[in-house]
Amino acid sequence: MNLLLWVLQILLGLYYLMGGQWMLKNIPKAWLKILPKPVWLAIGWLQILLALGLVLPGLFGKTQLIPIAAIGVAVETLFVAVLTKPKFKGLLWVLIPAILSLFVAYGRSMLSPF
Repeated sequence: MNLLLWVLQILLGLYYLMGGQWMLKNIPKAWLKILPKPVWLAIGWLQILLALGLVLPGLFGKTQLIPIAAIGVAVETLFVAVLTKPKFKGLLWVLIPAILSLFVAYGRSMLSPF
């Protein structure tokens, strides 16, 4: 279980890191009608920090931060999904990583803590 959780943490960390980087560079104009650009940039930086929080605390012994980061990326992802209202195909790119992040949070707090 520990190995599965580590693989999920690394893959989700990379996924959210790339997503945050994309958000910092390519904010769609339609999104700017919803929230101003500085808010989207803040969300992008938050996503990058939480993505790093999925992996780095485990490497440095601060394991209690991993479930917090996992819940944080799930909430942030669902928040952006509610704001942007993706179609069904785009919704899968939101729901699946969010569910996996919640599984990591549950796994690291209940099933296989470090």
